[in-house]
Amino acid sequence: MHEFVADVRHTIRSLKSSPGLVAVSVLSLGLGLGVNLTLFGAIQAVFLYEPTVANRSRVVSVQPGNSNQFSYLNYHDLRESDVFESVAGYRRVALTLRAGAAPEPASGIAVTPNFFEFLGVPMAVGRQFGEAEAMPERNPRIVVLSQPFWRSRFNGDPGIVGRELTINGESFAIVGVLSEVRPITMLQDPDIYVPISRLVLPTVADRGNGNALTVFGRLRPDTTRVQARAAVMMLGQRLERDYPSDNRSMGQSATILPVRGGDFAGSPAQVAIPAVLLTLFGLVLLSACANVAGLLLARSAGRQREIAVRVALGAKRSQIVRLLLTESFSLAIVGLAAGAVLAFWLTRLLNAISIPDAGPLNLAIGASPGVGAYAMVLLVATGALCGLAPALSVTRRSITAVMHGGDSQSATGRLRLRHAFVITQVAVCLVLLVLSSLMLRSLSRVSTMDTGFLVDHGIVATIRVDADRYADDGGLALGEQIAERLQAVAGVESVSFANILALGGTDRSGTRLYVEGTAPTTVGPRTYINSVAPHYFATLGIPFESGRDFAPGERQGSPRVAIVTQSFERAYFQGRSALGQRVRRTDSEPYIEIVGVVRDHMYGSYGDSATPIFYTSYLQQPRLSTQIRPIVIHVRTSASPMSLVRAVRTAIASVDATTLTDVRTLREATGFEATQRRIGTQLLSSIGTLGLLLATIGLYGLMGYVVATRTSEIGVRMALGATKAQILSRVVGQGMKLVGIGLAIGMVISFLLAQAARGMLAGMSPLDPIAFGGTAALLMLVGMAACYAPARRAAAIDPIVALRRL
Repeated sequence: MHEFVADVRHTIRSLKSSPGLVAVSVLSLGLGLGVNLTLFGAIQAVFLYEPTVANRSRVVSVQPGNSNQFSYLNYHDLRESDVFESVAGYRRVALTLRAGAAPEPASGIAVTPNFFEFLGVPMAVGRQFGEAEAMPERNPRIVVLSQPFWRSRFNGDPGIVGRELTINGESFAIVGVLSEVRPITMLQDPDIYVPISRLVLPTVADRGNGNALTVFGRLRPDTTRVQARAAVMMLGQRLERDYPSDNRSMGQSATILPVRGGDFAGSPAQVAIPAVLLTLFGLVLLSACANVAGLLLARSAGRQREIAVRVALGAKRSQIVRLLLTESFSLAIVGLAAGAVLAFWLTRLLNAISIPDAGPLNLAIGASPGVGAYAMVLLVATGALCGLAPALSVTRRSITAVMHGGDSQSATGRLRLRHAFVITQVAVCLVLLVLSSLMLRSLSRVSTMDTGFLVDHGIVATIRVDADRYADDGGLALGEQIAERLQAVAGVESVSFANILALGGTDRSGTRLYVEGTAPTTVGPRTYINSVAPHYFATLGIPFESGRDFAPGERQGSPRVAIVTQSFERAYFQGRSALGQRVRRTDSEPYIEIVGVVRDHMYGSYGDSATPIFYTSYLQQPRLSTQIRPIVIHVRTSASPMSLVRAVRTAIASVDATTLTDVRTLREATGFEATQRRIGTQLLSSIGTLGLLLATIGLYGLMGYVVATRTSEIGVRMALGATKAQILSRVVGQGMKLVGIGLAIGMVISFLLAQAARGMLAGMSPLDPIAFGGTAALLMLVGMAACYAPARRAAAIDPIVALRRL
């Protein structure tokens, strides 16, 4: 113990005399450890997510074969089958809350009557609703609030129980507030829990997938997941046989997964994504360790005589190793402290992340026993990686050789590992910077590229229709009234409405169609589907290639008609005209005649400008499925869209003031993908910048070490006539050789990764010369700057002093 205390005291005195070394080491390790601690916390919160639920080890996610979800009626059959000890389910629903003068949105989940009993979690205030009072046929008007919503919206008022809320136009009583829990809904904590009924889920009586639930089951003590899976498959086969049109393919292979990991449970992504991220960020930490090890190697080169004297005076080699490891572990501890501060700051940023149109995520990243254990592992690994190589390098040297001129020995052999580290740093840095540059350029391209419709001349009003009032007609009458009112607004050229917003985010629907006259088993390629009103294509500026638009008189009861894109025509009819052809989705539906073909345009994302799209008439089919979607009103303006947003909002309110309406310019409304790209670009850019900084420090440290260990060699060269310019050029050339090798390796890896990510580049070439050339030039400049200072120091060596050390 006394020897350890002495080593610590010596380390403190020694490091005080090298403030530059300490600063650079703490900076490198703090950055590397900080981002790794943050990453591990995020992985634990997302990919190892554990919801608050009783007997969690026996709770599983239950997914049938067709769509991975059960409709409420199918869920009821599952419950009656006694496959599980108990089952419960929920479905996300968009709620319109009116607690004051104006309606406001609230995220909610419609839950099965036994949901809280299944969870087994306590209430903070009030009570949970019981199964008897929450049956769908009773149309229960009771709700439970989440604790975050209770605190933010009602200031944590304990007297909230019994208060009435107007939800979707109906009065609901608050019966309780849930305790602080990790919600089973994973990352997004709902504001309100409401029993399933037609008040919030009008299609609850439909067996089709339009009201599908996320279902959980609690295994019986004597039942395995394999047995439960077999039983669920048998149930699915029976339901498919009894209800073939609603439960197509339900008898296919079912999936029973543990709840740990939430939406990622059991998927390859649960292992693959953390592995890739930990490897990537581990390389960053390894670069930081290589930097510190290099600095300690350079420092130890000047301490050879001191250590040799210690050994000559009786110090054991193990004592020398312990002393040097004490220095490296001291730096690692300080670096970990700096990393913890950085992780705390980064964690706060991550916990504040919001998804556009979805609200804040409930990541709940923070200190935990797992993060603490991971920090200790990183500390031990970092201390060993930073100090072991310098310690072994110093203690392997012959005492006699050092005392008689140990600095003259070549360091080439000892530099090979450091060369590899620097090359790896440069390659990784290039990959990150190239990818971030490609993403940045594609993001810029996205904002200017032709989408196929008039993005900068439109306004979009997304109207969350009252599920009960507009369940039958999908809001058709409301949409027509609003369109008529908006047409009278000054500056409005054209108005129409649709079921789904093109480039609007994740809400999209697709199907495969059967062409009349082909074999019943022959189905076409997957295509997007949308239901739109007349004048939709004129409002968006999408030209017709052939045929006509929907007619106002073509309504329910008249022969069904459709309009398709050029890509649909090519995919389904291979050179023949689509006009007059008839298709349908299922054999239970009538055939639909294609009456028009429009020019290709973007729909799901910026990378699918030539994707088949099938449009039906909103007047004939307001809803694509049993799912209730908002009405998407499109307005084409002659003036600046931003100047008419208020007028559009006022006009809609004059038709129905009870609706919850989001009015934005079309450019803003179609910016979801751009936002996601921006977040990814910022992440890659941040990691790339960090890699660039560490690579610069590593190269600087390496060249400093080379100069320190070759002082005598450089002195001999200068004594034999080498000029300062030649020495400068030689040292810089050695460093730039490593940079060049790293750039070559990084270029190959970057090109391969860019090819794999071609779909995310919005039509850009994966071999973009600006991204590759600009990044390579930047790294060359940074590499030269990192080599220049040590090279100047080498050129300034006094040959007389250097020769005396031989």
